[in-house]
Amino acid sequence: MSTLSARGLGQLFVLELQEDRWNRSLAALLRSFQPAGVVVPAKSMRSPETTGHLLRRICSTLDSPPFLGVADEDPRADPQRGLFPSFPGLPLPFDAARKGLGPVERLGSLRGALLRLLGFNVDFWFALDLTRSDSKTPPVSCAFASDPQEVAAWGDAYLRGLRRHGILACGKHFPGLGSVRLDPHAKTLLSAKPMVGLWREDLLPFRQLLWRLPLVMISPAAYKAYDFDLLRPAMLSSNIVSRLLRLKLGYQAIAVASLPELERAWVKLNPRDAAVRSLQAGCDVIIVGGNNKSLEALIQAISNALESGVLPPERLEKSLARVAATKKSLVAPGRGVSRRAVQQLASQFKEWLKDYES
Repeated sequence: MSTLSARGLGQLFVLELQEDRWNRSLAALLRSFQPAGVVVPAKSMRSPETTGHLLRRICSTLDSPPFLGVADEDPRADPQRGLFPSFPGLPLPFDAARKGLGPVERLGSLRGALLRLLGFNVDFWFALDLTRSDSKTPPVSCAFASDPQEVAAWGDAYLRGLRRHGILACGKHFPGLGSVRLDPHAKTLLSAKPMVGLWREDLLPFRQLLWRLPLVMISPAAYKAYDFDLLRPAMLSSNIVSRLLRLKLGYQAIAVASLPELERAWVKLNPRDAAVRSLQAGCDVIIVGGNNKSLEALIQAISNALESGVLPPERLEKSLARVAATKKSLVAPGRGVSRRAVQQLASQFKEWLKDYES
């Protein structure tokens, strides 16, 4: 089978599911399109057993190991909410950072242990955005702080915690959301920060940690510093993905575009056009809503772009090679969630929270 056949092109997509329930339509979709992985909405997870069963069935249905992550639309969402009533809630990275590097590293370790227990292998919750210096609350994402050096240090500590449990991190939102505001005229997310300011501040955590990130999610906002003449989302900008991320910073792992995030920021965007343009810009994997018709339409749009020469085959073959290389380090879900493992992790949560609050 050619890597650029319909089934081969499925490896360019990660499906954002609507629920954590295994059913025939999901099985048929996975068999037909062979996506690179799935993300499960935190709010839809009903029980550890249901989630674990879903992830194991997904793995057994796909031809290659999948990326398995949690979609957290709410920045305060934790996978344990509703799943483990005996677990105390984890603080946000923004709050843990006030306590120092040790608590942040432990937070990453507990988050990693929880994801691993449920069967996930990627953390899409990891943000390297700066908080606004004029605000004591984080922006849309779960950011650590407003100081770029602190974000880099705490991000490094959090990554050390995740790695103990074999969890890959997807850092977001490159090149940073700290300076992004809602443009009242265009009604889109926009950063007017100069290039030198972005380089010294927002980009600093990425510059220091890119080598440790197997995946990087690109921002849905536009940046005047890089696309002044024609504003476009960073996910669709070759100036940001190909020139800044790839050439200037030398990043050669997976660049991720999220169509759900893009559609929330740019309501008039055509998903098929956006998928093609994100690949043209240099992205490798696209997160999409998980249903048969939409995925089929997106793959057809990419096939058409290949046939017309809009997308060179070499561009997609490079992305597929990056996906295949990263998948070699994925950890498969365990056989199930044991009561003993849950009790042990609950004890770790409680002990850490006791120390954290003292």
